[in-house]
Formats: sequence, C-alpha cells, structure tokens
Amino acid sequence: MRSLTSKLFEAYIGIPFAKPPIGKLRFADPVPNEPWKNELDATGRLPKPPCMQQNLFIPERGIEGSEDCLYLNVYRPRPIVNGTSEPLSTLVYIHGGGFLAGYISPLVVGPEKLIDQGIIVVVIPYRLGPFGFLSTGDAAASGNFGLKDQRLALRWVNKHIREFGGDPQSVTIMGHSAGGASVQLHLMHIGNEGLFQRAISLSGSALAPFSTPLDDPLKLAYQQAALVGITEPSSMSTTDLVEKLRLVDADLFVSSLAAFSNGSRYPTIVYGPVVESSAVNDAFLTDTPLKLWTQGSYLSVPWLTGIVPNDGFIFSAPILKNTDCSPEIIPQQQQLLLQVLKGAKNPRSAQLLPERFFDKQHRKVNQCITQDNIDTITKIFNEASFVYPLTRSVQLRKNDNTSLSSVFLYKFNYKGSLSYSSVFYPEGDDTRDYGIVHCDELIYIFRAPLLFPDFRRNSPDAKVSERFTKFLIEFAKKGYVKEVKSNEAITINDQQTSKLPEAVEFANSNNTNEILAERNIDLLDQQMVDFWADFYNL
Repeated sequence: MRSLTSKLFEAYIGIPFAKPPIGKLRFADPVPNEPWKNELDATGRLPKPPCMQQNLFIPERGIEGSEDCLYLNVYRPRPIVNGTSEPLSTLVYIHGGGFLAGYISPLVVGPEKLIDQGIIVVVIPYRLGPFGFLSTGDAAASGNFGLKDQRLALRWVNKHIREFGGDPQSVTIMGHSAGGASVQLHLMHIGNEGLFQRAISLSGSALAPFSTPLDDPLKLAYQQAALVGITEPSSMSTTDLVEKLRLVDADLFVSSLAAFSNGSRYPTIVYGPVVESSAVNDAFLTDTPLKLWTQGSYLSVPWLTGIVPNDGFIFSAPILKNTDCSPEIIPQQQQLLLQVLKGAKNPRSAQLLPERFFDKQHRKVNQCITQDNIDTITKIFNEASFVYPLTRSVQLRKNDNTSLSSVFLYKFNYKGSLSYSSVFYPEGDDTRDYGIVHCDELIYIFRAPLLFPDFRRNSPDAKVSERFTKFLIEFAKKGYVKEVKSNEAITINDQQTSKLPEAVEFANSNNTNEILAERNIDLLDQQMVDFWADFYNL
C-alpha cells in the first residue's frame, strides 16, 4: 500500500490469531491458532468479514459480519534494503462501537496517516454483543470473551511482532470509545504485564455507564435465551443452557437485540464487561472496574486519555431519527434515559437531571427531544458517559503518587471540514452545526475512504492530521507529552484549584498565520463532578 506521502508500506491483512470461535468455542475463551500449512494469503484480496453485529449507531446497515472473525491486520513501513534498522515501536488499535459493533477494515481504519511516523500499526478485532460478552456468571460461560480476544491478540503481538521488525518492549495499546474503555480495562488486568508499555484511551473510559458490569448477567442470559426461542431457560443448568445457545443460528442473536430497547430509539448497550469469579481459569475481570481502579489494581504504565467537546452526540443522534412525540412515549423515553445512564438505582436521579440540565423548569422535561433541544440531551450524555468518567479516572489515579507523572490529558477541539455527524445523523440539516462530535478525531488519525474523502495535500485539515498523529505517536514511542508553549492566550478560572494534570488542547487558531492552536488547559469542572457523584450516589 502507499502512505499519504506516497511511500510504499507492507500490509498483512487477515492473519488468524485464534481458532474460529464457532461451535464449541462459541461463548468460550479464544484458543490460539495453530501454525497454518503452506502459504497464508494476507494480501486482502479475500477480505475478512467484521465480527457479527448490527450497528445500532448506524442502524440502516442491518445485520452484518460473521462469527469467524478473529483475524488481525499488521501494517509496517518497508524495511531499509541492505541496511540495518532499529526495531520499531508498535501501536495496537482497538476499535469502538459500544461493545456491539465496529470494524477493522482498512476502508474504515486505514493506517496511512500513522505509517509515515515510522511505526508498526496492528488493528485487532474482537467478538461483539452476546458473542463477546454473554455470561452465565459461572464457569459455563464466564463472559468477557471479547476482552479475552483482545488479550490473545496482544499476546500474539508480543510473541510475533519481532518477525515484522517490531520491538516487543515498545508496544502501545490505543482504543477509541468502547475500545478506549477496553484499554483502561487492560490496565486493570495484571496478567497483561509486559504485553504493552504505554496506553491511549480516546473518548472512552472503563468507569463510563456503558462499561459498568451488570449485577446479574445470568438474568440477561435467560432473557437472551428466551428471545432466541429456548423455552424455560431458567429451569436448566447453566451448562445445558450454554450448550443450547451454541446451537442457535447466529443471526437470531443479533436480530433479537432490538427487543431489549422496547422499540426505543436509544442505542441501548446491552452487553459489556462482567465481573468473573476468581476461580475461573484465566479470568479477565475479577471485580468492578471502579473498585479495582480505586484500590490501585492497575499496571503503572504511562496513560494518555482525552475527549472531544460533543462526544455525547453518539447517544443523542439516534434519538433524532423518526422522532416520536406521542404523549405515551415520552415517560418511557425518560425511564430509558435513566437506564442508559445507569442512574435508575438512585431514587433522586429523575429529579436531579432537570435541575441541572433544564434550568429547573420541570415542564421542559416533558418536551420531546427534537432538533431544537438536542444540545441538552447531548450534554447529558457527554458529561455522564465521557467527561465525568474521565475526570473520575484521572482523579483516582492521580491520588496514587507513584502514577502522578504518568497520566496525560488532551482535548481535541479542532473543527474541520468533515464530521461523523453526517454518518450518525445523515438526515440532519446541512446548515446545522452539531459541533465536534464523537469519532471526529478519528478522521485525523485514520484514513476511512468508505466514509470520507481524503484531505487535499497541504490543506489545513491535512496539516492538523499530521500534527495530531505526531502527538499520539510521540507518546507511543516515548511515554510522555511535552509541555505546550501556548501561542495564544486563554482564560483559566483562577478560583478553581485544579486536581487534574493540565490537558493539551488542539483547537482552531485565531492567529491568521497558524491553523492549529495548541495550549495547556484545565479540564476540571468540579460542579459537574459533584453533580454526577450525587446522581450516582457515590
């Protein structure tokens, strides 16, 4: 393949790192693949399907993919001919998608923008939805299979990256959204020690509502079984239940997921990480992420994490499609909102939301979510699912003095010519600006020819892409972020004593001679932190 600067690089597409997780290996830990015989066609001429899914964030795509999907992609700069070169650092990317969707195809996650930085890029898949995260709460199906797929891919990289010219002692894991949450979860899995040396979470936290483990995963397994036609699932042993679930057609699992949202437009994330018994062999998560993180049970490697201003749009955009404002629907939507936020346990949560977000005018709560007030619902999701979990994670980790210097923050606040808002809400008004939304920074990190045109060479967006990828790769290689000498003055609230490291903000420049303003800012909003701590009754 060719990079953005027309340099040739090597692409190995579809390397099987695990046996196909089908039959007896459905709802089971991944098994390392045996060496293949003869040649392996890794040219990409026969593209591998994504893991089985229906992308609720882009529902018009329908059911897609295959259970046989555990094939990773490796991209590396061409070695110097007849010369010796130092082993290269490796960036392993974990895609997002709410643990229910996501892709690794170079048509969506193209490495061209990263490869010029002299780094090996590995893009890994993992099982999604019920295939990746269904659990009976015991050894019959312990759960976290998707996270264990990621772990096995990291073990594969550790074992084999040297053959591609990589340094197994210089590996960075980077994930976006649910992939960013996965990165933080990998930090909490002590068994990963030595598999990576640095970590980057883009707009995703293991302390977010969508990453919070269910109290009773077996109850969900019973519901799932009933939806795919298994009668009286609660009357059988968990072993028998899993055996029956292994015989069900894969499409049925995916098509049944819509039933969990009762016809609501909220993209309900049903499946995700679960707490496993410590008795389970090679368990991934033996306590809740909040408890493990709070007690300091994580690998002390440098960690870079950050956000964009309107990450919450990923949850609010689907609500705008086919808006139903019938009176009987509105209370149902409010209840679902609390469920999505995982705030239903607190009896005061329904009262707290309008006080903060609707100017204490309770009547406004009964308004249907429309174009006019989409910003409010976006802000709710943004704070609850992204800003608060990030702040909480950093504050808790920063309390551990040994890790103080190894947490770094950024905010991607650059508004360019392209936006994922056109993907999440294609029916939207072309004149309406939804801001910098979830996934927008990915446009500057990965090439995605299936979704967006390439930036013109030397255009402002192309220059921002070069700067932002350089920022990420410098961290991936060195494990720290240089302090920014600001080229623009900014206002910081002097009354607020920051308890966070300063973040590097990438923003549109007011200076006509420069495209991008880079400056240090304070991300802490203590009022916001206090509100959500109260909301979740912490």
